[in-house]
Amino acid sequence: MTTIPHPLASAARARPSHPALISAGWSLTYAELATAAARKAAALKERGVRPGDRVVLLGGPSQQWIAAFHAVSWLGAVAAPLSPSLTPDELRRALTILTPALTLYAPEDLSGDQREALTGLPSDSLSVSGVEAAPERDWPLEEVRLTVMSSGTTGAPRPIDLTGAQLTFSAFGSAMRLGHDPADRWLCCLPLNHVGGLSILLRCALYGTTVALHDRFDPAAVARALDRGDASLVSLVPAMLAAVLDAREARPFPTSLRAVLLGGGATPEALIERCRVIGAPVAITWGMTEAASQLATRAPGDLSPGGHVGAAMPFARVTAEGGLLTVEGPVAPGGRMVTRDRGAVDDEGRVQVHGRSDDVIISGGENIDPAEVEAVLEDHEAVSEAAVVARADARWGQRPVAWLVSAPGADRPNPEALADWCRERLLGFKVPDAFEWATSLPRTELGKVSRSTLRGS
Repeated sequence: MTTIPHPLASAARARPSHPALISAGWSLTYAELATAAARKAAALKERGVRPGDRVVLLGGPSQQWIAAFHAVSWLGAVAAPLSPSLTPDELRRALTILTPALTLYAPEDLSGDQREALTGLPSDSLSVSGVEAAPERDWPLEEVRLTVMSSGTTGAPRPIDLTGAQLTFSAFGSAMRLGHDPADRWLCCLPLNHVGGLSILLRCALYGTTVALHDRFDPAAVARALDRGDASLVSLVPAMLAAVLDAREARPFPTSLRAVLLGGGATPEALIERCRVIGAPVAITWGMTEAASQLATRAPGDLSPGGHVGAAMPFARVTAEGGLLTVEGPVAPGGRMVTRDRGAVDDEGRVQVHGRSDDVIISGGENIDPAEVEAVLEDHEAVSEAAVVARADARWGQRPVAWLVSAPGADRPNPEALADWCRERLLGFKVPDAFEWATSLPRTELGKVSRSTLRGS
């Protein structure tokens, strides 16, 4: 079995005094973080955790949480982070799905309702008082290192296991596409229970660079940090980037910002144009949790037309089979994965993503792409956002229904006017049967539209 030395231990040996984590009011060097992780690992071992055991992590971003996260792999166990915003019922369901989970890391500031949901389960904040550091354990690349719950945008969340090989090859593929600077600071404002946020922690540990940690996403705070030159890299989803741009003047970012890794969903053309105007170093990307994040990425600043997400990463090969994108290479589970994303690969090897296959609406045997209908609706001056989902229909099987958010200051047009607008631009069977208005669209923690919520409305 192929192994590598533990990434955090390697970074601590190579750059002991280099900042591993910086946040408001505190920072940790690599030597300090490795020591904290080793001592928490010893506390886990005292509680019976062994290599391969699954450890559920609760709570929000903090130095204690990150030390616990690294401590799990220090022992060779599997970290399973959960959202700090889960309701008690959601937490119980998640723990049932993740069973067996031997131990839970639960910080002292966990809410009373959440702590009540843990009644009878082994959980604590991993006090290290009087505990000696546990010895470092290598990473066998074939072992599972991380379990991430899917975002559940189209259905119930499910656990996804990621191996050391997937995480390592993904990290180095990202560095080869975005570039690497030993002085890099990667701003992390994504949730740490999703692969986008977790990949920042793991990449920086492998690179020996710095995580600039925000305890939550605050667009004004992110805008200030980027404009001050506090970060050279940042990962965002389109809704987040739009909010950051809204929070600052329409001017170029400082040259210290090398790349804005933008993924997690299709990027609206209007947002791309805003980035073009200020020359933002956006790197549009496509990836998925099952493959440890990035699968195809444009070069930073490449905002040329074409609707593609760039070429496949160095350790992945992407093809289209039967209209579905297929991934091969060490980042794919088992070496090969047929995704649920529809798309194509052009003659230059650039990947085009056409949406999720499970989002397609099949009406009377005809396929309706929600993204096509949404784009038409968002071209209407009275509509700022649109989401189209299927509704069961006795005659046609399914019919499209549009959920809309009105543009600021605009009067909402009546359904007949919206249907006429669509008929002028779409084939008749693609015109939604109903138009529902909302003050905002339901979204996941990552800012993706929750279609499962809309389907149940």
